[in-house]
Amino acid sequence: MTPLQSLFESLRGQNRKALMPFLTTGDPNIDTTEAVIAAARQAGADLCEVGVPYSDPIADGPVIQASYQRALVAGFKLQHVWDLGQRLTENSDVDAMPRVTMVSYSIIYRIGMAKYVDQAMQAGYCGAIVPDLLVEEADELSKICREKGFDLIQLVTPTTTRDRQCRIAELSSGFLYYVSVTGITGERTALPTNLVDNVGWLREQ
Repeated sequence: MTPLQSLFESLRGQNRKALMPFLTTGDPNIDTTEAVIAAARQAGADLCEVGVPYSDPIADGPVIQASYQRALVAGFKLQHVWDLGQRLTENSDVDAMPRVTMVSYSIIYRIGMAKYVDQAMQAGYCGAIVPDLLVEEADELSKICREKGFDLIQLVTPTTTRDRQCRIAELSSGFLYYVSVTGITGERTALPTNLVDNVGWLREQ
């Protein structure tokens, strides 16, 4: 059982939902990122989504785009994500909280799928959210992740056909990331009226 599976099983037993904040690595620096993650844990976060800065937005709204740009301008390197993970692992107050990276598939592909998973696990991460990985190209990474006990989390959107949703779910583990609205990430004044029905159908599958 992976750390994410163990967490969600425990939460189900308590009839609780998971709180998962998102933070950008290196914005404005690694020390601050580490401190904010530790504060989130102390405030009740169950797991944490650690963003890997990337130059090309993937449905990211202006807030996340700006945070990625600030980190890149400051000299962000992938090694900073691993360094952050190691520091969080050494922090006894944070270590028990599962952490996953939000990362572009192009980064994983460039350094090698197995290498990325190995480095992430060595740094204390237990999964990766890969928003731009097409289901048609996900078999190899999904296989590697399952063999290593590393969760591959993929996205389903309101415009994803139901057949395709099921295919995505089959290749995902840990949890399935359901994008609640069509458009970029950001604040909303309302949610779609069919959101509850869509999530309910997907859970049944």
